[in-house]
Amino acid sequence: MKNILFLFALLLGTTGFAQNDEAYVNSLVAQKFAELELQQNQEYFLRKDYCDGQVMIFNMPDGSLCTSSSTYYAVYVFWKESDSVLKIQKFDNCGSYMPISISRSKVFVKAIADRDALMNGEVKPYKGEQVDENAFGNMSVESCHKAYKFVLGGIKFEKKFREFDLTNESKYKNVNAEHNNSLQLIKLDELISELVNHFEDNGKFIRER
Repeated sequence: MKNILFLFALLLGTTGFAQNDEAYVNSLVAQKFAELELQQNQEYFLRKDYCDGQVMIFNMPDGSLCTSSSTYYAVYVFWKESDSVLKIQKFDNCGSYMPISISRSKVFVKAIADRDALMNGEVKPYKGEQVDENAFGNMSVESCHKAYKFVLGGIKFEKKFREFDLTNESKYKNVNAEHNNSLQLIKLDELISELVNHFEDNGKFIRER
């Protein structure tokens, strides 16, 4: 273990090293949102993904190293470029990625068309159908989260939820799972996850230099 720590310290000492927190990520995203607002864009939003305490380290294009100072945050900003084109840009603790153009499909348009459903639908917390006297010994609460910020038709609103609240992965069935997974927000989230996972798995997100 000491040898590993020594090698890591040596590596940090011989290369550039950056360590950024959530405030840094938020500042990058705020700049992007300000740019879209100046353009009077009527359709843009973000999804922020994070798991409490998860740390990531990256080799940067210039050869330096970068890591999250505590929790790693990945933010995906989506905006309408035209009636047929949607753009997505990723931001994280280590900077920004190049924007990607994708088709503004009918499925995606439909998912965000019902603004009221997105605004008013609330993800309910995980609730077991039975209370266990030894609940702490039988229930593991996941700490992964998703947070949204929307600007649709000039209306701004935010939503957030724990991924755990959508599941039935604890000892007792989650009585709120069916309600949660029927929400328009979660249907949109599933589309975004499919898209993001495809880009991540195929190395489509490329860091800006």
